[in-house]
Amino acid sequence: MATIFQTKEWEQFKLATGWQKSWRIFDVLVLEKKIPLLGSMLYTPMASHDQTKLATQKIFQNQINKIAKESKAIFFRLESNDEIGEIKLDESGYRKAFEEMQPEHTLILDISKPEDEILAQMKPKGRYNIKVAEKYGVKVADSKIEDFYKLYETMARRQKITFRTFPYFQSLIDNLSKKDYVKVFSASAPYETTNQTKVQNYESKNRAILVSAIVVFYKDVYTYLFGGSSDEHREMMAPYKLHWEIIREAKRRGCKYYDLFGIAPTDDGKHPWAGVTRFKKQFGGEEFTALGGWDLVFSPTKYWLFKIAEKIRRH
Repeated sequence: MATIFQTKEWEQFKLATGWQKSWRIFDVLVLEKKIPLLGSMLYTPMASHDQTKLATQKIFQNQINKIAKESKAIFFRLESNDEIGEIKLDESGYRKAFEEMQPEHTLILDISKPEDEILAQMKPKGRYNIKVAEKYGVKVADSKIEDFYKLYETMARRQKITFRTFPYFQSLIDNLSKKDYVKVFSASAPYETTNQTKVQNYESKNRAILVSAIVVFYKDVYTYLFGGSSDEHREMMAPYKLHWEIIREAKRRGCKYYDLFGIAPTDDGKHPWAGVTRFKKQFGGEEFTALGGWDLVFSPTKYWLFKIAEKIRRH
């Protein structure tokens, strides 16, 4: 599938949010980020099949080695969106990364089919919850990044997890909107509904936003990147209506796939993503596992120190 992560617009977004420099090696994006006291790291996000194959060849690796010397990089991380199978990166000097930059396990919906067939392949609970949301008067519309961030920040604080700052998302919108690659959606319900838990006026102009999402689209793929939700009125099932309308919008744009972008690799109920995975699977779709992140190490000792520092930081 096509990936937005190799576009010029994504490159500019990354350079505006913490990455210091970029190169193109045969049109493969390579980014640099400084690592205090150790040097820097090089990173290629979500490489395609052909780009991944190129990264195993000497002509590419010679260029990476040259850039690594200039930037004092301790390793190069190749993140591949290619399916596990044909390409064996360990046979070309790479080792599996100790952490992933983007999720390697995802759920992909084929939305090229008619709407009734998309609904039919959902789990019964998924279809039912869309109808529940509609009965409550939940509606989905284009939204502002400020609306999204208010829900996102509140949700992150509620769950006691780290979260990104508002300028990060503003930069995402500013850069990707240059090519109309990004959209913010929100699902809301009438205040009469949220205040009295029963519908009195579906068409009320005074509405409470219950859930919001940032999606990106590139060629024939719609990708769900970020979400934020209220902890109130869960009985309205607003997230189901939100994603159903996103699917419908993706179809109108001629997209063939909706990438729900990130699920747990197993059915382990204790996995941090277990809850969101159960939700996403209500929409049906096919699970996909990519090659993910692989590292080409230039300085083993500094790489080991960085690995330890990252584990400490994340825990």
